Amino acid sequence: MTKPLSLAVAVTIAASLAGAVLFLARPSPTFLQPAIAFASDILGFTKQVSSSSQTNATEPSVAVDRADGTVYVAWQASGTHVARSDDGGRTFTQELSKSDVGDVDIRVGGPTPCAAITATCIPGKHRVYVSSIEELPLPLQTHLAYSDDRGANWTINNLAAFNPSFIDRPWLAVHPSQVSATQDQVYIAYHDFSASQINVAASNDGGQDFGPSVDVLAQNALAETESFCNTVPSGIEVDPETGEVYVEWITADPVQNTSMGCNITQIQNFHQVWVAHSPPAQGTSLATITTTWDAHMVFDGNIGRSWQTNTDRIFATLAVDDSGVSGVPGNVYSVFPDNLAAPGVNDIWFSHSPDKGAHWSLPVKVNQDLGTHYFPWVAAGSTGRVDFIWLTTPDLNPSDSALSPWTVTFAQTTSGTSATPKFNQTSALSNVMHVGGICTTGIFCSVTGGNRDLADSISIAIDRGGSAALAWTDQGNVLNGPTRITYGCVTAQQSALVGANKGQSCKGPAGP
Repeated sequence: MTKPLSLAVAVTIAASLAGAVLFLARPSPTFLQPAIAFASDILGFTKQVSSSSQTNATEPSVAVDRADGTVYVAWQASGTHVARSDDGGRTFTQELSKSDVGDVDIRVGGPTPCAAITATCIPGKHRVYVSSIEELPLPLQTHLAYSDDRGANWTINNLAAFNPSFIDRPWLAVHPSQVSATQDQVYIAYHDFSASQINVAASNDGGQDFGPSVDVLAQNALAETESFCNTVPSGIEVDPETGEVYVEWITADPVQNTSMGCNITQIQNFHQVWVAHSPPAQGTSLATITTTWDAHMVFDGNIGRSWQTNTDRIFATLAVDDSGVSGVPGNVYSVFPDNLAAPGVNDIWFSHSPDKGAHWSLPVKVNQDLGTHYFPWVAAGSTGRVDFIWLTTPDLNPSDSALSPWTVTFAQTTSGTSATPKFNQTSALSNVMHVGGICTTGIFCSVTGGNRDLADSISIAIDRGGSAALAWTDQGNVLNGPTRITYGCVTAQQSALVGANKGQSCKGPAGP
């Protein structure tokens, strides 16, 4: 993700700044022109989301309202932007454009809290949330915007998550209320710029008020020892049936972390993957909203190998499936890139936990092709059903000089709880979406001269028909060319939602 240019930012916090304000001044609706659909690539389609006038759009996040099929895509381009599609992703209208640092994440919450139409609320719809790192009034903290009228107006909580050591790589998760969005549980996970601890801030009132950030590592001695001063937060998710929360991160080990520049350089081999678990947030007042965490190592890639492994081709990502029974927890999944098979060969690896992250299966390789595989992201549906997206190049040593061509891959398993799950893989876009190398060491790429045109992340969600909604940064086949956001709806595999009407895939409230 795009990190701030300077870490030496002086921040003075006053309690009077902690409120939420209504942001009514959205840009005039911009109907973004769709890109050409590549119907021969996938069973589905692809469309451009960001405006062609934006040449630096990166790091998209996608969410789908399964009640009516509305698609929301957020991205960063000199600030935070959100677009909405009412026709299943075939056209998009920009609904939010805000100057800040970026690092966006978007989610759909519970029913809007109004019985009649108001200036800022439409009854019968669902709240949408977007988080990002702010510039003002509190530099390098996280604010949360939410809308109850499908993006027309936004309420901004300028102090959703605060840390005196500043905030980087925040991720967002929501457990929607079935009654009202004002009862949604909202979580923001991040790490700080000093000891690089994993922190979670929680809200029990739909993002209006957040409790103090809770240091996950401080509650787990072994996790803190192994992770001290060097973590990459890799997502936060909520079990849809129990409301329990899971947060994931990668790290190296105490020797590498402390002797190789901690989190500042990110040159260490991040060979450990961790997941922590908490019951739903408790408390109602600002001072009492809290979470309580246990932590478990998913795996250590250096155990039993003669070479250093590295998961930071970035990130490890997390998903929780839906048991379909209220109060019954789902399975937890961890997916990460790593060179476990051989030095210099980066594949996508998959592990699952049947017991809330306490125990994990041995990692199994997901991809079926040879080459280099980066940026895996996952979304889980019904029990055992998991969808994947990642970037692929046939080059084992991708570089700018080789003009290494990258494409987008989609995969699925319907046997994710098996010790030997089966994976079906297909192209999400056969056209080249990037050429050259991909640097994954954050702002340290500026020191090494690595290619960070794509920034650090892509996204996947599951729509109401159980098909995959994908979003990625697209640069075409031009080295260092302009970047845009592309959306794809993939219907090539089975529905990720048992019992869903596949005919509702790629369809919004306006059809088609």
